Amino acid sequence: MIMIFWNSDSNLLATGLPLKAISKLLAKSSSDAELQQSLEKLGTKYLTRYLIIREYRTLVEKGLQKLPIIPIIVGIPGTGKTTIAKELSTALNIGLVIGGDALRSTLRSIIPKDDNEVLHSSVYDTWKFFGNYSEENLISGYKSQAKIMNFSTQKMIADRGLRDGESMIVEYLHFLPAQIHSDLLAHPSIIPIILHISDKELLKNRIKLRTKYSHLRNSGERLITEIDKYFKIQEYLCSEATKYNLQIVNVNDFVEGFESILDYVLKRIKSINEMKDYTKQIKLIDEIINERKA
Repeated sequence: MIMIFWNSDSNLLATGLPLKAISKLLAKSSSDAELQQSLEKLGTKYLTRYLIIREYRTLVEKGLQKLPIIPIIVGIPGTGKTTIAKELSTALNIGLVIGGDALRSTLRSIIPKDDNEVLHSSVYDTWKFFGNYSEENLISGYKSQAKIMNFSTQKMIADRGLRDGESMIVEYLHFLPAQIHSDLLAHPSIIPIILHISDKELLKNRIKLRTKYSHLRNSGERLITEIDKYFKIQEYLCSEATKYNLQIVNVNDFVEGFESILDYVLKRIKSINEMKDYTKQIKLIDEIINERKA
């Protein structure tokens, strides 16, 4: 038995080509040189993607690469966070994918409702803890819930990702750069990508389609009812991303959006290939180590 992801042929998944096209490439290429020639004929971008991920894995196998790959996919429901995370997981051979919904559910099981009602509320209802409904209170509620999520999420990333060197993909709604430790945000392995959708009807249809692919027992009607609030949250997310010069990708056209994301992540991996390691101190890692010594 040959394990798919332990085989060097899996580097071709990073090209973004369909599986049938990859199968044909492998069938007619008797050497890596022939494979590269065939990729170049299909398009330079496919060869470039292949070479970048091949170099990263070669460096890892030789013990020369110590930097993990940690894309963080951010967006409101229906933008495709989960789907994009799955596609990146396959393309880059990253086995660990962490979803915000699962993380929030876990936090809710640990933190009693009486101790933190904001966490136990739907994000579009958190404005109620700040007075009458207004856009300002909606964002205050979102930021309050995000603070809890980001506290836990960045500790997990710092510990398992940066300290241990484990690649992972994180997808969630609550990523706010102002709530992330600056030295962690500046780490070359951390690759935040904010998804943006501008068409409300398109978003409604995508939310409905989730019942066929991921949320099999959730019609999404509750989210559709609150879609205007989600668009206000998205506007705030993107404004904060712009302040921090983070990557924003429009996903009205999902295929084009994913192509842009794949190219951006691979561009960042190319930089990681050149760097190989990063020795600047990460305060959050020091805090975690000290907590465990206590």
